[in-house]
Amino acid sequence: MSASGPSGLIPAILAGLTLRGSGLLNGRPPRPAANSQRDPNDPGHETRDVNVRNTVLVMAGLALTALAVVGTMVWLMGTFAASQRRALPALTPQQTTRLAPPPPNLQADPFADLDRERAATAAHVSGYGYRDESRTRARIPIGRAMDLIVGRSLEPAEPAAR
Repeated sequence: MSASGPSGLIPAILAGLTLRGSGLLNGRPPRPAANSQRDPNDPGHETRDVNVRNTVLVMAGLALTALAVVGTMVWLMGTFAASQRRALPALTPQQTTRLAPPPPNLQADPFADLDRERAATAAHVSGYGYRDESRTRARIPIGRAMDLIVGRSLEPAEPAAR
């Protein structure tokens, strides 16, 4: 033995790993070179690694299980919803009567109504009249009011000195 450790152990480990990777110890034939010619009758893949029948059976079992779980959940939700509906009190006649809005339900000619409203507003703004029923406050046309205000201050007048 040397100071750095057993001298023959590392080459022996490397040789064992090389033999193991080559397949000689497992009974498999050695791998062909990467650029060698392939046998045309060879399928090109491992035929004994995957059992297709068992894989299909497992996938079908998973699909059936998923359908059974979804079906069970739909059935349970329907059952619970029905039991909750049965637990609710019956509706009163006021709750079941059909509601209809009071007449008039529709506006026959909205544009004519809008024109009438605008004409009434324009007549109100441009005419003379009283603002209240006791006839204490009057209204004047907007044009006349503007003529009276032009050139005057909008500030309230100061009371006369006593």
